[in-house]
Amino acid sequence: MGRRVFVTGANGRVGQPLVRDLVAAGDDVVGLSRTEQGAAQVRALGATCLVGSLADRDVVARGLAGAQVVYHLAGGLRGPGKQTPDLINRLGMEQLLAAVDAVGTGDLDALVFTSSCAVYGNRSGLVVDEEMPPQPSTRYGQSKVDAERLLLDAAGRGVPARIARLAAVYGPGFPFMLVDQIKAGKARLPGEGRNYVPTVHVDDAVQALRRIADAGQDGRVYNVADTDPVTLKAFYTQVHKAVGGKPVWFWSTWIPSYVQEAVARANERVQSHTPRRPMFTPDNIKLFRDSVRMRVERLQSELGMEWRHPNAVEGLKVVLGSA
Repeated sequence: MGRRVFVTGANGRVGQPLVRDLVAAGDDVVGLSRTEQGAAQVRALGATCLVGSLADRDVVARGLAGAQVVYHLAGGLRGPGKQTPDLINRLGMEQLLAAVDAVGTGDLDALVFTSSCAVYGNRSGLVVDEEMPPQPSTRYGQSKVDAERLLLDAAGRGVPARIARLAAVYGPGFPFMLVDQIKAGKARLPGEGRNYVPTVHVDDAVQALRRIADAGQDGRVYNVADTDPVTLKAFYTQVHKAVGGKPVWFWSTWIPSYVQEAVARANERVQSHTPRRPMFTPDNIKLFRDSVRMRVERLQSELGMEWRHPNAVEGLKVVLGSA
C-alpha cells in the first residue's frame, strides 16, 4: 500500500517528474501549486493538487494532514517585483515549518528539502563534501542556507528533516540547457566557461530525492549531482553539437566583472518595480561564474544511489537525441 505524500512546488520542472514517479509507485500524492493552471498539470499526472502558497496556512495544513512524506520543492532564484530569494526560500521554509508544528509530526516519516549547490559559493573548482561549511556568494545561496538552518533547528525538536543540495538540473525542456538561445545564435553567458557548475539529470535528481526520503538520516545533508562533473563550456558545447545554431558566447573576457555586476544591479532595481521577474541580476552572473564540484559518495554509500547519467555530456546526448 502506498504512502500519503505532500509535494510543494509540485508543478515545477522537478516537481512534475517526481509526482509522476510517486504516483506510478502507488503513492497517494497531494501537490501544492500557486495557480490553477499549475494544479491542472499536477492533476493530469494522477495526483490531487491544492491551489495556494506556503503563506496559506489552512491550505498547507490540508496538504500536510496525514502525510508520511513531505517533499519541499517550492522555491526559486527570484520572483517578480519584490519577491526576493529571502522571501521565496527562507520565509517559505518558515511558513512550512509553522504549518508542520500546527499539524504535528505524528504521521510524518520524512521532510525532504531541496536546497542548492549555490550554498557552497565559488570554491575555484574545489571538490566539496557535505561537511564543507556553506560560503554562498549570492543572495539566492544565502537564502537556501538560512532555510537549511531553520530546518535543522526543527530537526532538533523532532521534525524528521533531510536536506538535498541539488545541482543545476537538466532534462527535456529545462531552460538551463539554453536550447532555444543556442539554436537562435543568441546564447550569451558571463564567465569564460572553464568553471564547474554542478549538474544532474532530472531522472537522477528524482531518484536521489526518493532515496533520501526512504532511507536518509534525519538531520543529514546529501549532495545531489553527477559523479563526473564537466565544465560549463563542455556542457554547452554538447548542447550546440546536438541542436545546431551557434556556440555560447562567454563574454567575461570582454566585459570586466565590476561592470557586469553594476549593470545587473541597476537592471534588477528597475525591474523590481514591475510585475516581471528580473532575469539579469548579480545572482545570475555569479551563479554562472562560480566554480565548485560536489562529492556525492554519501548518496552512493549510504543510500545505494546508482546514476543513470553520471556524466552530463553523455546525458545530454540522450536528452537531445544525439546518442
